[in-house]
Amino acid sequence: MPKQTSADRLSQWAKRRSGITVLELQKLLEEPDYPSFHQLVTELLAEGRLIPIKASGLNGRVPSLANKYRIIQPREDYGECLEPIRSLEPTLNIAAYLQKPHYYVRHQEILEGLSRYLWYQAHLLEQPMSRKERSFSIWGKEKLIDEQFSLLWEVFRFNRLPENFLNYYDTPEPFFEYVHGGVLPRTLLVIENKDTWFTLRKLMRETGKNRLAGISVQVLIYGEGNKVTKPKALENYAQEMFGREVLTEGEFLYFGDLDHEGIQLFFRTQRENPKLKLRPFQALYRKMLDLAAERELQPSPDGRNITVRVREFTRLLGLDPDEDKDKLAFLLRGDYIPQEILNYQVLAALLE
Repeated sequence: MPKQTSADRLSQWAKRRSGITVLELQKLLEEPDYPSFHQLVTELLAEGRLIPIKASGLNGRVPSLANKYRIIQPREDYGECLEPIRSLEPTLNIAAYLQKPHYYVRHQEILEGLSRYLWYQAHLLEQPMSRKERSFSIWGKEKLIDEQFSLLWEVFRFNRLPENFLNYYDTPEPFFEYVHGGVLPRTLLVIENKDTWFTLRKLMRETGKNRLAGISVQVLIYGEGNKVTKPKALENYAQEMFGREVLTEGEFLYFGDLDHEGIQLFFRTQRENPKLKLRPFQALYRKMLDLAAERELQPSPDGRNITVRVREFTRLLGLDPDEDKDKLAFLLRGDYIPQEILNYQVLAALLE
């Protein structure tokens, strides 16, 4: 780690308070030799980093120094920000950012994604998405809205955008739900994440459609992460809700995130519910791969170095582990594709 300069130490101190006594200054600069310390203070005075407070008097030593100083922070140069600010999509408050470029620096991550979205995909705001779907659609991070909620609303206020500008809906705590009543369900879809479960449920209710990517789905089940991997949890639920016949005649499809943890959840669910015919929903996973092909993917939030059966899962998707290895190379890098990449609009197009 590079050694801190005198200017660095002053800047750190000034974040707490601007005034400093001569004794505090000598301790901060770590210079016990007084003549050397005096020379260092003289240089900082010449650079305009310190101003003596005359009312504090002198310290009585030779050569003398003031008893107290005010630290002057250098003005930041925002010249490099001006061109990116001018390139923002006009819905954003370009004039205000040019006047106050320090706000652009503070808002930069949110602004870059939002501006790009408004330039090239603003039409996607015409239809709603869940909160995580919209977050991934704009920033490639499905949790950004949740994690930076306060900063996001600061950006909205600065740009005079209404609270509903992103046109997303929140997903309440769900429960298992039977979609089409009155008949024995033939196909039950287990969905790993709440937002995707809620969006698909919303679409099925709004449209009356239940044929998803060519397969008629009668029941949507929210897997609730590890809950669905408990011994016989899915078997017991299916039998209790629909009778023993569904265990032998029903088909269970699984859909979750594409990362090591998501793959492991599938195999654990399969292992703990041996009576069920459980397989990945091929078409949905392959759609995820297609949509992610041109995206810069994020590292998986699950940082554990766990070993999973990637090659076997690849075959279950109807892909060849060798011929299609480039499609799944992101798994070897520790990246992932959240299932929220299949947002409201994508799922709506897959329903018929």
